[in-house]
Amino acid sequence: MQRISGCRRRWCTALLLFCLAVIASAHATAATVSIGGTGAAVGTMRLLGKAFEQVQSQHAVRVFDSLGTTGGVMALRSGRLDIAVTSRNITSAEEEGGLVARKYGTTAFIFVSHPDTAPLPLTPERIAEIFTDQFAAWPDGEPLRLVLRPLSDADTRQLGRISPEVEHAVAAAHAREGMIMAVTDIESADQVETTPGAFATSTLAVILSEGRHVTVHPMNGTLPSRDSLAKGSYPLVRDLYMFTPRQPSDAARRFLQFVFSPQGGEILRATGHKID
Repeated sequence: MQRISGCRRRWCTALLLFCLAVIASAHATAATVSIGGTGAAVGTMRLLGKAFEQVQSQHAVRVFDSLGTTGGVMALRSGRLDIAVTSRNITSAEEEGGLVARKYGTTAFIFVSHPDTAPLPLTPERIAEIFTDQFAAWPDGEPLRLVLRPLSDADTRQLGRISPEVEHAVAAAHAREGMIMAVTDIESADQVETTPGAFATSTLAVILSEGRHVTVHPMNGTLPSRDSLAKGSYPLVRDLYMFTPRQPSDAARRFLQFVFSPQGGEILRATGHKID
């Protein structure tokens, strides 16, 4: 009996050591993928992250709230992020600094308003009127309340490229006092959902990935949607990119592979992205 008891003790000890080795190995290989950058990508990255964690349970994904493209790239270069998501392509200086970029999708640049407002048929001329306060109220009499973005923001820059008249109108709106200013995409969407009569820019990716309750407006007769984006009939679009170091971590590399996999593509299309 003593011999059997001794064997059992040795077996239990061996089993315990094996379990500890497995746990140590799991901790050694587990890693968190840190992602941040443009607010246009935050909601989508969180959905992709949750799906990735289901198939790669040894890894986790952490998506930071809007850092902006510039903030995301800075955090990536300093080693605080594994992946930066951006609303522009990479520069030559960033490439020379050891970064690489890959476009993961194209979304629609859109105009949204409080959910109680009716859709407006937008044109460049009408947008200029809205930003110069010539179109100051909704058809039901509710004041139209512009939600602006900073002058350096991608939304503001893209607005200015619609037409010279819109560019001048946006500058005039920024010069007026008492305007509502939203620093991030998330803040802007919050303002639109909660401020009666609010009108702002956004992206289809933000609205669909975050499940926002807003009115979406047609541009030049075309309503932004997954279908019109896929067909190329909606006129205003924005390309979105993922930046990484040339040699990303194993966890980041696996996440990138998932994003560009068929399952990742389904999530991207569902959240308002056109895949090349």
